[in-house]
Amino acid sequence: MANDDIKDRFYEELELVYDLIPEYDAKIVLGDFNAKIGQEEIFTPTIGRHSKHKESNGNGIRLVSFATLKSLVVKSTMFPHKNIYKGTWKSPDGVTVNQIDHVLVDNRHKAVIEDVRSFRGADVDSDHYMLGIKIKAKIKAIRKTDRPGQPVMNTENLKDEAVRRTFQLELHNRFNGLEAQDDVDEAWVEVRDIVKEVGLKVIGKRGSCKKRKWWSKECDMAMEEKRRLRALSLQDHKWEIEYTEKRNFLRNLIRQCKRKHLEDQLSQVETLMRSNASRKFYQEVRAVKKGYQPTVQFLEDDAGNLISDPSEMRNEWRRYFEGLLNCPPVETDINVPEDTSHSTQTEIPTFEEVRKAIMRLKNNKCPGVDGIPAEIWKYGGGSAV
Repeated sequence: MANDDIKDRFYEELELVYDLIPEYDAKIVLGDFNAKIGQEEIFTPTIGRHSKHKESNGNGIRLVSFATLKSLVVKSTMFPHKNIYKGTWKSPDGVTVNQIDHVLVDNRHKAVIEDVRSFRGADVDSDHYMLGIKIKAKIKAIRKTDRPGQPVMNTENLKDEAVRRTFQLELHNRFNGLEAQDDVDEAWVEVRDIVKEVGLKVIGKRGSCKKRKWWSKECDMAMEEKRRLRALSLQDHKWEIEYTEKRNFLRNLIRQCKRKHLEDQLSQVETLMRSNASRKFYQEVRAVKKGYQPTVQFLEDDAGNLISDPSEMRNEWRRYFEGLLNCPPVETDINVPEDTSHSTQTEIPTFEEVRKAIMRLKNNKCPGVDGIPAEIWKYGGGSAV
């Protein structure tokens, strides 16, 4: 049997290899870990409730700790099968059967594995039984766009009275310097560019969402120190004790940061609920509860086949609307006299009518092709109207 140092080095190498895989990929770790995983209540979120064994051995604790640290789940102990379909290795005594081969998958893609069980009848010339895994992959179509990404204005800052006044003043000064244009399209382009420039300058743009919000600078420093000590320990064994201490310190630090981040999230949700900020409250709740949701772009044709190619999808939409809109005219014998009482000429809307129409626009909606949200026009003052 391997000693503890060899086991620690194995999981350390496994952790380094695992971290090299892109975060958005589905990561599956499987093999013979010689790990008996039990049915401890504290490990239920990671291992489920359907393990063959009642208690975990040392290797099982190591495997569960690795899965917890890397946000993995052990799918081989999560499906309700008979014990004869859970065992993966038969002891040389010919009687004892243990479940020591396991399948782990990252929590984000845990739904892709639909079943795990052993097949005792398969002749694989080994003391291990063949392990069958049923996987249903979710294929995501690549979305291509010719339009470059536009910075999104942070309209939440307009709730600040000082920011709103500064924005209105800056917009008023810029519009006063405009010269009259004969071409309406050219005038609109000039107005649009000024509004976007002033908006990004005064209220700023919305920042990207940080993936690991719990990760701190202290974690970065501890990680760099751990890597340095590991490189030294590979060259000289006298650094192994210090490296082991730093590794344990980093693990505890990561747990503390995650726990503190969760507590901060719950505290923020409670504060939002008390302040009646319903929109922000539900955003925070969804961020914690919803998790990762892959976006899949498929289209089904008349025959029931799935289409993922963008050109084929456009052709399918074209055929659908041609059949929907180009229908033959309805023949009728009813003669409806033409109404000539209404004139096609309308009066130019007044300033107050335009202002009321703009103020009826809803907030927090996606902007159009110009990239200007409705809040910019509503809170831009009389100059924006």
